Amino acid sequence: MGPLWQDVRYALRMMAKTPALTAVLAVTLALGIGASTTIFSVVNSVVIKPLPYPQPERIVRVYTEFRSANPLPKFWFSVPEFVELQRDCRSCALTGGWVRGSAPIAGGDRAVRVQLAYASHTLLPLIGVKPILGRWFDASEDQPTPPAEGMVIGDPTVVVLGYDIWQRAFNGDKRIIGRKIELDALPVTVVGVMPKGFDFLDGIEAWVPAHFNGAIKRRASHVVHVVARLAPGASIDSLNDELAALTKEWGKRDTEGFHSIAEDHPMLAVPFKQDLVGSLATTLWLLQGAVLFVLLISIVNVANLLLARAETRTREVAVRHALGASRRRLVRQFITESLVLGLVGGAVGILLSVWAIDGVTALIPKSAPRASEIQLDTSTVIFAIACSLFAALLFGLAPILHARKSDLHGALKDGARSTTSSKARLRARRILVIVEIALALLLVIGCTVMVRSFVRLQRVELGMKTDRVLTFGVNLPFKAYQPAAANQFWDRLEERLRALPGIEGAVLVDTFGVSRTINASSFSIPGRARLPVGPQWNVDYLNLGGADYVKVHGGRMVRGRDIAAADIAGAPYVIIVNEAFAKKFFPNEDPIGREIVALMTGPKTEKKMRIVGVFADMKNAGVDRPAGTEIVMPRMQYGSLLDPPLAAWSQYGFIRTKHAPESLIPAVHRAVAELDPSAPLYEVRTLDQLMWEAVARPRFLTFLLTCFAVVALLLAAIGIYGVMAHTVSLRTHEIGLRVALGAQPKQVRAMVLRQAGVLVAAGVGVGLSAAVALQFALDSSLRGLFYGGELSQPLLLGGVAIAVGATALLATWVPARRATKVEPTVALRSE
Repeated sequence: MGPLWQDVRYALRMMAKTPALTAVLAVTLALGIGASTTIFSVVNSVVIKPLPYPQPERIVRVYTEFRSANPLPKFWFSVPEFVELQRDCRSCALTGGWVRGSAPIAGGDRAVRVQLAYASHTLLPLIGVKPILGRWFDASEDQPTPPAEGMVIGDPTVVVLGYDIWQRAFNGDKRIIGRKIELDALPVTVVGVMPKGFDFLDGIEAWVPAHFNGAIKRRASHVVHVVARLAPGASIDSLNDELAALTKEWGKRDTEGFHSIAEDHPMLAVPFKQDLVGSLATTLWLLQGAVLFVLLISIVNVANLLLARAETRTREVAVRHALGASRRRLVRQFITESLVLGLVGGAVGILLSVWAIDGVTALIPKSAPRASEIQLDTSTVIFAIACSLFAALLFGLAPILHARKSDLHGALKDGARSTTSSKARLRARRILVIVEIALALLLVIGCTVMVRSFVRLQRVELGMKTDRVLTFGVNLPFKAYQPAAANQFWDRLEERLRALPGIEGAVLVDTFGVSRTINASSFSIPGRARLPVGPQWNVDYLNLGGADYVKVHGGRMVRGRDIAAADIAGAPYVIIVNEAFAKKFFPNEDPIGREIVALMTGPKTEKKMRIVGVFADMKNAGVDRPAGTEIVMPRMQYGSLLDPPLAAWSQYGFIRTKHAPESLIPAVHRAVAELDPSAPLYEVRTLDQLMWEAVARPRFLTFLLTCFAVVALLLAAIGIYGVMAHTVSLRTHEIGLRVALGAQPKQVRAMVLRQAGVLVAAGVGVGLSAAVALQFALDSSLRGLFYGGELSQPLLLGGVAIAVGATALLATWVPARRATKVEPTVALRSE
C-alpha cells in the first residue's frame, strides 16, 4: 500500500498545482457521469429492478382480444369468463381480478372521491404484499352474491384502504381498523391499510370484495382486469398454450344468444412487468443511450486535455526516468492519477445526480409506472463508480501512451524537439475531436427529430378548442340515488352551471379528453347481416352528453344537428356520431336518418337509435393517434335504453368561459355542494392543463434530449477549440515566419480555419454515416416515439450537419484570430 499511497498523494499534489485545469477536468467528467447516473437511476427503478413482490417474474397479466372488425389487442374479461378462467386454468396457481370504479368515501373530516377496485379475495395473496394495519378480506367476505340489477358486482361490507387515502381522508388514524365508514353511501368496516407506495395498478386507492357471480348473464360486459400467478412448473408459454386450448373448448358453446370466448375473442397472457412498464421502457433506454454519448464526449474531452498536459510534463517524466523510475512505474503513476481524477469526477457527478433526480422525477408523466420508486440507491452508486473507473481507464490511455512512446532521453537535451512525436500526439487529439463531433452530431439529430415531433404534436388538430375551458368530475354515492334521482341531479347541476356568470356554455359528459380508456360497445345496423356469433361491429367510444355537446367542446358539426334540450326520456332515441364512425360504417352513404341497434344488456333489450348528426373527429385515442369511432347519446335517454333503467353516477363537467376558467372553481364547488355536499369534486383542472398532461411523455423525452444535445455540442466545441488553440501554439514559429514573409492576417486565419474545417467535415461525415446506420437498425423500435414523418430526412440531416459544423468552426475563431496576432520578432526569438 506504501507505493500506491505515494502515487495517490503525488496525484493530489499535481491536481492542486493546476486548480483551474483540475476543476475543468472534474466538471467535464462530472457532467457526463452525473447525467448518466441520473438517467440510470430512473431506468434501474422502473425497468431493471424486479417488482417489489415475492417472485414477481411468476405474475402475469391475462387479457382477452377482439380480432373481429375492430381488433383490440388488450381487452378485459366479463365476470362469467373470469370465474370460468379461475375454475378451469391449471397453469395458474392463483387468479385474481378486479373491476375499476370510483366512489365517495365519508367518515373522516370530509367526503372525498377514491379510485376503487372491486377485487376478488385472491388478488392480494397472489401479489404477496401484507397490509401494514389489519388484514385483507377473506373468502367468507367475498362470497358470490346476486348483484344489483344491471351490475356485475355485489355490495361491499368491508374495505381495505390505501396508504394515501388513509392519510388524506382519515389523518393516518391508527385506530381505523374495525371502524365503520361510508363508501358509496354504504356502511363498510375498515379491515386493513396497505403499505405506503403500494400501487399495484391503475392508481387504486381502496379495495373492496367484488362478490363475483359467474351465473350472471352479462357475458358481453368486459370490465374485469385479470392477473395470475403461475403454478409450479408452469411457464408463460405453457399458460398461453392452455389458454388457446380453453378458447377452443369454450368456443363450442357459442351461439348468437350466448356470448363466450371464441376464436375471434381469444385469451393472452403477458409478463406482468412487461405489461406494466410498456413503451416507457423504450423511452428510458433511448435516454440512457443518449446520455452515454454525453459521457463518451466528456471522456474524449478529458483525454484531450490530459494529452495536452502530458506534453507539458515530458521533461518532468524524463527526469524521473533518468533518476531510475522505470516506464512501468511511470505508467502506474499515470494510471493512479487517472483513477483519482475519475473518482473525483464521479463523486461530483453523484452529487449532481442527487440534485437532478428530483427534477427528472418531476418531469416524468404522472401516469408513468413505478415513478414513486425512483431513487439514488446502492445499485445507482455502484453504476456511478463503474462509470468513473471506465472513464478513468479510457481517458487515462492518452497520457499512458504518451509516456510509453516519448523519447525520454531526447527530452533532457537542451532545446530538443521531437517533431515526429508532436505530430503523432496532434494526430491523436484530432481523431478524438472527430469522434466528439460525430457523437455530438448524433445527439443533435435525435434531439432535432424529437423537437420536430413534439412541435407537430402541439399543432395537431384536436377537433375542439382547448382555451378557456374548466373541467372537473363529480361522483354521486351509488346507493343514495335511484336512477331517476341521479338523472335529476345531473339536470339540476347542468342548469346551475349554465347559469354561472361569464360562461359561454356548460355540459356534463360521461368521458372526455384526448386519451380516453376505450369502452367498446356492440351494436348492429338493421338490414345488415351479423356474424354467426355476436355482433359484427363495435364502436370504440360510447359517450353520454347533454345539450350542445359539440358546441361547448368547440367542435364542428359536419352534417345534421347537435344534441338538443328536447332529447329527453320519452322522446325518440337519437345519437350523434363522429366522422370516423360515419366513414367506417356508412362509407358510401349519408348516415343522417339511418338507425343502429344498441345491444346494451342483451338481445331482448335492443333499441333503435337514429343518427341525427355527424361531428368532426375529436381526439380520443391520444394526440398522436387517429380518432376512434365514437357515438354520443343524450344522457337523459341512456337510462331508458336499459332494462331495468340505469343512470350515470359519475360525470365530468365541461365549462367554456369568457374569462380565466380558474376563477369559476369556487362557484362550481358551491353549485355541487348546494345540491349534495356528499358528492365530491375531483380532477378540477383546465382543458389546457389536461392537454399539457396528454403530451407529458414526449415533452419529457424532448426536454432531456435537448439538454443532452446542448451539453454534447458545447463539449464538442470546447474540444475543437482546445485542439486548434494547441495547434496554433505549436505553430507559433511557423506562423511568425509566414507573417514576416508577408502573409496577411486573413490568410493566416483562413489557414487555421481550413485545418479546423477538415476535422469538422470528418466528424460530420462520420456522424451522418452513423445516423443513417442507426436509423436502419432501430427504425422499427423507435418509430413509435416520434410523431409524423421519417426519423431522419435529407433536409433535416443537412440542416443539423450545417448547424453542428458552424458551431464547431465558431469555436475555432478565437484560436484563428489569436494566430493573426503573433508578432514575428517574438515568435522567431522564442525559437
